[in-house]
Amino acid sequence: MLKRTVVICFITLLTCSPLPAQGYFCSRKGARLEYVRKTTRGEFVWRHVMTVTDVTQDGTVTTSSDFLKADGKNMYSGPVIEKTRVDAGTGEVILDMGKALASYIKARTRLDATGSGKLSVLPSGMQPGDTLASVQAQAKIGPLKYTVSVYSRKVLRRETITVPAGSFECIVIREFKKESGPGHNREVGNISWYSKDVGYVRHDTYKKEGSLLTREELYSIQ
Repeated sequence: MLKRTVVICFITLLTCSPLPAQGYFCSRKGARLEYVRKTTRGEFVWRHVMTVTDVTQDGTVTTSSDFLKADGKNMYSGPVIEKTRVDAGTGEVILDMGKALASYIKARTRLDATGSGKLSVLPSGMQPGDTLASVQAQAKIGPLKYTVSVYSRKVLRRETITVPAGSFECIVIREFKKESGPGHNREVGNISWYSKDVGYVRHDTYKKEGSLLTREELYSIQ
């Protein structure tokens, strides 16, 4: 079994109650995490509110995410529903990218989509210098196909950072993402800061050539 690393979150209001093994995800039913994304010039992009709606005995965590405009209205027709599994023995965080992509498309278009692809895995015992497996996924609406490829995934370092929600000891991961489909084609780089029992607390998106586009930070956790 992977060696577990004790991660202390310097947040006094709340610590998410984990499943038996600690993973880089919040697994407390009823938890509400609020993020804000802004451009490099400080322009508001969205407010992302993620609620843990259910946690099953096998460690499947269901989350519901709303993406809100500056006026508080929803950007999409409905929430993005995802099911993430936190392995009770190893703490691995496992996400079916195909199903997640299909849920995102349904939230944007109101149309049912079918998704398939590889599982995205965040091991509990990640160490700086580790590489993570690439992930490919696709979703279809009738004849239309959307694809996502996440590649060159590497654990960069450990770092304690401060965001509006508090200070967190994190593992930092860099990866590249290519998205393609009708009306949506882009390729970007991402650097994300993950904390045990919380999930990501900061997420930076870069142009492929390296300049920063947006930053999303955790503003509150309840």
